[in-house]
Amino acid sequence: MLREIVILVIGLVLLWTPRSWLRLGKPQQTRKDLKQTGGPARDRLPGDNSLWVEEEFKQRRNWLDFGRAIAGGFAVAVSIPLVVENVVGVPSVSTTQIAFTTQAVVLLAAVVIQMVRVEQRLTLFPPIFFVLGLAFSVCGWKAAVIGFLAIWALNIVVPNPAVFMAAYGTGMVILSVFFGAGVQAAVLMGALAVTPPLIAVLFRRRLAQFRKRTKIVVR
Repeated sequence: MLREIVILVIGLVLLWTPRSWLRLGKPQQTRKDLKQTGGPARDRLPGDNSLWVEEEFKQRRNWLDFGRAIAGGFAVAVSIPLVVENVVGVPSVSTTQIAFTTQAVVLLAAVVIQMVRVEQRLTLFPPIFFVLGLAFSVCGWKAAVIGFLAIWALNIVVPNPAVFMAAYGTGMVILSVFFGAGVQAAVLMGALAVTPPLIAVLFRRRLAQFRKRTKIVVR
């Protein structure tokens, strides 16, 4: 059981370490460095709150979030059932539902941790790549890969991060059921994706994008 506990602790560290602690390089002070590949500096048009694929894919911390979500998600998925089985230790009690509920709580807590920033003030951020990474352990790699490709292809008509995450959650529910992950896993994945925009609505706050270490508040 010691090995499972160590794996669980590693998974919790990967999932529950806030993104703001993983700073890479020096923060920039202005927005003047936003550039289009091969072209001059550019800025957003008024009212443009969409995700720019070239910006999102160039951010190293996005891929760090993606990788640690995959690794942490699998660590939790593998270790929690074994830990729960040893802790409960009652043959007549089914540990399957307890393990799934525990995993769901851990992952939902991880998403909330990743979306909250407390710097000069409380800011809510959509942990997009983090949620995309969690899909591999929750729904399986087939649904996760197809969902990743599909949502970024659909992104050209998505107006903002909140709609992006809602659309992704809806699509992953369908893909999870289609690829046999199960209804529970499908519902959990949908909940993980819609939690950030839902919390933003409930607390009447805006989601904020972080571009080149510069915060831009968008709906």
